[in-house]
Amino acid sequence: MKQRKIAVIAGTSDATDCVTAFVATPYGKEILAGTNCTVHVGRLDAAGFAEALTGFDAVVDASHPFAVVVTETVKAVCQAKQIPYTRISRPTLHYDYEKLHIVSSKEAAADWLCSCTGNLFFTVGIHPMPSYAAAVTDLSHRAFARVLDTAASRQAAAAVPATFWFAMPPYSITETVAYLQEHQISVLISKDSGARGGVPEKIQAAKQVGIPVLLIQSPEQIER
Repeated sequence: MKQRKIAVIAGTSDATDCVTAFVATPYGKEILAGTNCTVHVGRLDAAGFAEALTGFDAVVDASHPFAVVVTETVKAVCQAKQIPYTRISRPTLHYDYEKLHIVSSKEAAADWLCSCTGNLFFTVGIHPMPSYAAAVTDLSHRAFARVLDTAASRQAAAAVPATFWFAMPPYSITETVAYLQEHQISVLISKDSGARGGVPEKIQAAKQVGIPVLLIQSPEQIER
């Protein structure tokens, strides 16, 4: 029997010897270290995915819930090439915290933050930070952000007026609480990327300090 070839669009999924995992960054490859699969590193556009997915029998899209462009691109390529496509979404969690504020986009988050005073702690990754820098009042004087300690993150952070904490997950509640207290943070901002994204730990840390959490819904959550 011919061995089926399966492509997994993700950097955090378990894999087997018949799986090729497509990840955007070297960090994604590190997460898969020790698994018995082939790993393709690098961001791809539609043409790149069309070439790379040639010969595969199925595609499983387990990409980040906020990687909308990736999901739309891969789904369209699979439809065009008639490759069976399956999307695996992260489970939606329900958080019990009276100071939790939920918004539907980074634009809505920026509007909400413009009415806030005090220091802000962003845990949304490096890519949205330029948008917040342009939209939020006096951000350069009160923005703190935790981002992955990678060469790409450090390069991108150089152009953003904020104080950065470069670190690699997992992040403990204890060290997050210490950072919030040290920098007198007034609001913690996070994408709702679920348990795998460390959201429960972020909320627990904010609870211990007594500050609000601004949570940005993923596009998939809004569609449900």
